[in-house]
Amino acid sequence: MQEDFLPIVRAHAARYPQMQPQDYAKLAYQSEYGPEHLVTDEAEAAAAIRAEWQALAGEDDAGGCGARPEGPAAESGKGSSPAGPIGPAGAGGCWAEPIGGGLCRLHLAGPVLPDAPECLAWLFCRSAEHTGTPEGLGRRLEVLETLHIPHMAGWLTSYRTRGMPAVRHSPLYRAAYRPHYRVLLAGYARYFAVLLAVYRLCRAGTPALVSIDGRCGSGKSSLAALLQRLFGCRVLHTDDFYLPPAQRAPGWETQPGGNMDFERLMREAIRPALAGQPIDYRAYSCQQGRLLPPQRLAPAPLTLLEGSYSQHPALGAPYALRVLLHCAPEEQARRLKAREEEYFETFQTRWIPLEEGYFARYRIPEQCDVFVDTTGFFPDGPAA
Repeated sequence: MQEDFLPIVRAHAARYPQMQPQDYAKLAYQSEYGPEHLVTDEAEAAAAIRAEWQALAGEDDAGGCGARPEGPAAESGKGSSPAGPIGPAGAGGCWAEPIGGGLCRLHLAGPVLPDAPECLAWLFCRSAEHTGTPEGLGRRLEVLETLHIPHMAGWLTSYRTRGMPAVRHSPLYRAAYRPHYRVLLAGYARYFAVLLAVYRLCRAGTPALVSIDGRCGSGKSSLAALLQRLFGCRVLHTDDFYLPPAQRAPGWETQPGGNMDFERLMREAIRPALAGQPIDYRAYSCQQGRLLPPQRLAPAPLTLLEGSYSQHPALGAPYALRVLLHCAPEEQARRLKAREEEYFETFQTRWIPLEEGYFARYRIPEQCDVFVDTTGFFPDGPAA
């Protein structure tokens, strides 16, 4: 835990030099407990977020700085530092700032979005499922003591005597940075733009198809699993619709998507999904070299297709939402080495060049609805 929280504290100290002892303690408290102590009623939470968002929009119109974290990471959207802002989360001008413990502060800024307060309140309440302990908070406070912050020792002595309650930001911090944010689970905050778009589709109530495409190792399967947990959508994988080698056209190795059975994908999955019907299909297993037994996905308002080439023009799918995930090449290599081990060279020599050719040839990034750079999302392991 100390290795996790210490760089978070140092990054916040560098970004917010006016932090006082109680601001450090608030960071520790939020990192351990999340928003558990703040959540009461979802409708009340939405009303409070809407009022705060409207106030921020007024400040921006008047030339205010809003609630945006400072520093180059906020501008680049790369999230390169251990606690650096992940960058713009898309619509709504929100920034996700890690605070440790698998949590983020989602900073509010920019234009008012009609559905954003309800969606944010919904995610805020679900983030309250995160639980902490006094022992965990105590360990975080011990980390603060190692940094020799002015007046921290005396403040912490008093704080412990009072039973380590929830903490407000100091008046100096509020005046300097005008903090406006909500604490969310990191996955909710990082993918807020995607979750908001899917939330809107679900509220529409009509059958809809969503695509998640992007570089291998950028986290497509992880995002699909998150959406399935939150929204109960059906999830399909392009990997299940590979062509058997004997059916691939000569020279397929040089054609982006040349290993895909787009016709079967459309016939067995996409058309039934758009019609609101059950999906019956047989997944192709590369390991076994054959189609697996049939499986059925029950009807659902939302169907998600994740995987490379899901936005290939040969498929021609009428997506309601196109999501594209990206990560820096060096980060992609790190993740794939950890995930694929001895098969990494095959990715490096075949699959990555094919994907890059696909993105460039068909201008996939220019046609997506939501673009998310996941470079800083998975510091401790590979992304699926």
